[in-house]
Amino acid sequence: MSGTLRGPGLQAWEKLQSVTEQLRRETGRVLVTEAGLSAAEFTVLAHLAASPAGVRSAECARAMGWDSSRLSHQLRRLEKRGYVARRGGDGSDGRATVVGLTPDGRRAHRRAVIPHLEAAQQWFGDALTDAQIAALHDVLTAVEAHIERRITASEPQKDTQE
Repeated sequence: MSGTLRGPGLQAWEKLQSVTEQLRRETGRVLVTEAGLSAAEFTVLAHLAASPAGVRSAECARAMGWDSSRLSHQLRRLEKRGYVARRGGDGSDGRATVVGLTPDGRRAHRRAVIPHLEAAQQWFGDALTDAQIAALHDVLTAVEAHIERRITASEPQKDTQE
């Protein structure tokens, strides 16, 4: 299917945009109030918490779907707060910066997890039945797979002959 989105598809798209923004706002408000973190800061801390040995900045940005300048901005903020530390190369590429959580960063992440999950339950989970959650998961998985296929198809093909 291609062309311009119309009718029910357009209405669904607009509703997705509106609801996503509302969910971000409400869960973000809880994070700031209860954990002292912005939603973006929490996102970075959560990603780094999943990589105890640290992660290269470029890989972190790619995994989060962010551009490197947005991640750099958040890393600077988190570094000033003492939550992340950057170090030089990871051995395979001396130019790459590896980023990891400091002990304070781990504590900040742990403090934020429960309020974040409680907000997600309150603003999202409580609105849906188990069947609706399963259907939404299926829909989002299909959209994600479509996005990945489109991105892969648009990437320049690497020359395999050297």
